[in-house]
Amino acid sequence: MANMANKDAEIRTRNGGPSLAVIGCGYWGSKHIRVSCDIRDARLSMAVDPRPDRLEYIRSQYPSVAVSRDIGAVLNNPSIDGVIVATPVETHFELARAVLQAGKHALVEKPLAMTSAQCRELNAIAEKRKRVLMVGHTFEYHPAVGVMRQMIKSGSLGELYYIDSRRLNLGLYRQDANVLWDLAPHDLSIIFCLLEEVPQTIGAWGCAHVLPNVEDVVYAKMGFKSGPTAHVHVSWLDPVKVRQTTIVGSDAMLVFDDVQPSEKLRVYQKRFRPRIDGDSYADFQSAYHHGDVHIPAISSSEPLKLEILDFVNAIVTGERPCADGMHGLRVVEALEAASACLRLKYKHGSNGKDQRIFRRRNMPAGGPEVAVA
Repeated sequence: MANMANKDAEIRTRNGGPSLAVIGCGYWGSKHIRVSCDIRDARLSMAVDPRPDRLEYIRSQYPSVAVSRDIGAVLNNPSIDGVIVATPVETHFELARAVLQAGKHALVEKPLAMTSAQCRELNAIAEKRKRVLMVGHTFEYHPAVGVMRQMIKSGSLGELYYIDSRRLNLGLYRQDANVLWDLAPHDLSIIFCLLEEVPQTIGAWGCAHVLPNVEDVVYAKMGFKSGPTAHVHVSWLDPVKVRQTTIVGSDAMLVFDDVQPSEKLRVYQKRFRPRIDGDSYADFQSAYHHGDVHIPAISSSEPLKLEILDFVNAIVTGERPCADGMHGLRVVEALEAASACLRLKYKHGSNGKDQRIFRRRNMPAGGPEVAVA
């Protein structure tokens, strides 16, 4: 399957393509509506939301799109092929299941569902009914992430040491989910996409400073079978907006800074290789190398557009999309394991310093089990 982050031209769909609908017209839903209306080979037919003011806004901005407060208007409409679910996370499972059982293809915003069991059920329904199930891991379609992945696969960074990902901001606070479930799906999906594997161990520590039992700062650490570790720091309580991923290898290092308006990716020819000329520590010599900084050319394609194009392509051709339902499952499994670590903190009254780590055991057919190491 083509790397969807490379360029729009790699998507080929038929003329008069599938008819789409969007459920939920809030922050992400309105973005999906905007992008869907700009796609040539599909048509956005309907938008659904229970709030009259949101429907009035959609009607004023996109007069060709029908609006409704009734989800049944989508589910019972045989002309609608695919549905984008962009509603609060606690509604994802019920809505996605209803969409799939109605015989329609589903693109669900992240995270796919609230539990891994729900994710497995959605994947099973999609498989049984031969329908596309996608998750809105937008960064898997980011051109910079595609370049980073190719650099790792080519070995140009050398042996991979670690990945560090930070997603910080002041707000926006939510009562229905903590910062881990709100922000970390982006970072987890990036890391899993880059390494092409899931973690064997996960540890997490967090604090709830403002709302009781709703963590607004969380740190997570993951270990992978291939060797590298990965660290994720997410926060609603930081004065500076940060969207940064750092990858450190034995030969080079790179930084992806998504806050920058341009030149988001920089590759640093920096490394450290110690020289030992004898048998004692006194014979240890540091060897730092400071080379050039390279700024790769990155496509300006909008990741959300590439994501929706992949959805349309999967509906038309039957190809498996990049961010399919199994990608949604692996992120939710990681969120569950990290959440279990956070719950242990409250159970034992710990300050997080002695936080236990969850380790993957034997992986059954239904998915990996997570147990206390």
